[in-house]
Amino acid sequence: MNQFPPNLDPKIYNISSVVIGFALIQNFSAAEQNAIGNWFITVGQILENNSAWQQLIEQRMNGSYLNINSKQYKQTGNPKINDNDFNFKNLEIDELKKVIEIIKCEINKMQ
Repeated sequence: MNQFPPNLDPKIYNISSVVIGFALIQNFSAAEQNAIGNWFITVGQILENNSAWQQLIEQRMNGSYLNINSKQYKQTGNPKINDNDFNFKNLEIDELKKVIEIIKCEINKMQ
């Protein structure tokens, strides 16, 4: 099951659902189609719920999750506060310095 769903082009993957959907319509009444569709939706919701829960657990284990509703976030205004292993403030300053240098070079070229 490690390779399911397979690595397909997203368009091909979506087309396969269209083909399966139309194939299921053929000999079923509207009530039967509704029941089958609801069953597929339930399966999808179970998969979504399970994957969301697993993502939450993995983020908590990695220590890099963000809760924008937390009191800590609202007081600091910094969305990166839960990632203590990385200094975003220095990164932002370094990026700004690079941009300033690029702008200075462009101004010098224009003169």
